Amino acid sequence: MKKALALSALVSLSLAAAQKTVTLAWSGAITGPTSDAGASYAAGVEDYCKYANAQNMLPGVRLNCVVRDDQYNNANTQRNFEDFVGNLNTPIFLSYSTGSNLQLKGVIEETKVPTLPASYHIGLIDAPNNSYMFLPVSSYSENIVALLEYVAKKDRGAKVALVVNPSPFGRDPVVDARKAADRLGLKIVDVQEVGGNNLDNAAMLRRFESQGVKYVINQNTAGPVANILKDAKRLGLLGKMQFMGAHYTGGEDLTKLAGDAAENFIWATSYYMYDEGDRPGIQLVKKIGAQYGRKADTIRSVHYTSGMLAAAIAVEAMKRAKTDISAAGLYKGLTSMNGSRAFNPGFTVGPVTFSTKDHVGAESLRLLQADKTGNFKAITGGQRSQMFQLVHPLR
Repeated sequence: MKKALALSALVSLSLAAAQKTVTLAWSGAITGPTSDAGASYAAGVEDYCKYANAQNMLPGVRLNCVVRDDQYNNANTQRNFEDFVGNLNTPIFLSYSTGSNLQLKGVIEETKVPTLPASYHIGLIDAPNNSYMFLPVSSYSENIVALLEYVAKKDRGAKVALVVNPSPFGRDPVVDARKAADRLGLKIVDVQEVGGNNLDNAAMLRRFESQGVKYVINQNTAGPVANILKDAKRLGLLGKMQFMGAHYTGGEDLTKLAGDAAENFIWATSYYMYDEGDRPGIQLVKKIGAQYGRKADTIRSVHYTSGMLAAAIAVEAMKRAKTDISAAGLYKGLTSMNGSRAFNPGFTVGPVTFSTKDHVGAESLRLLQADKTGNFKAITGGQRSQMFQLVHPLR
């Protein structure tokens, strides 16, 4: 018996010694600005990484799952990137904010480390220094242009206002939105910048009313949008104006904050919703969330699913890299995800596809609308914006 136990221990030690450790690392806002989205995103990355270990998705490889709070501070993100790449030898960088990714874009190009940001800023994959940036889903700009296309089909000539976060994240789609509106016969009559301290939006909303605005399109996080919707309800403007928004504005994060003021809000996103339980990806989200003891609000957040998608793409790239789990190997793995080898983990509307020229993963999106119960229901099928490809041709 003692001999058998000794042999078993020896085998275990040998297997452990044979395993290679690879760091899968994320840096983002678990606290600070936009942490309402970042905390759930971090949980999604961490849990999928642990799940990959538990399922032995990468035989012979043990993932070192690292999520680090950078407090939405670009200097912290840069320090994390340097530590991850320089000390922990991570072959792929999972990042977060628009500002930090823009700041690191040149460094990422020099180090040739593939990067999957939580920011869907189209400028990250525009030249120059765009070889190693890969957006997991459709960009904010395409979200906004798709919303404008929807408005134009219903109400050509309508007046539209944009409300954007006072940051590169918020300002990103404005140029493309203006170009698209001109082509679609819409009039963007006002662009306002609104941050997270917008406790009174009455003056802005009254100005929109006096300008004849019928559609208000938001590029922000859910918190500021919720405050706008509650003020619009108080002023009796819901129903007179249609409120809409890009990926980070909507979902249950919005209805939780805005309550019934979120009813009828129209939202553009590439992700499936928690309530779409027939989708294999959402079934996996629920399973993993329960397995790692996450709170219901976290599991229901679309940002939890988003974090899982980023981690899943990274793990799939490692699988395809086989014995070459290096930055170069993962670049090859990522850019092989196309055609019959597209990657479809089930989290998004349509598969993830990348190539050396295509750096947008799940390109399709849907428009969804909040009902009386706060759930978002699809009002379109999966689609791409045709107009976006005209106003912002890629490469």
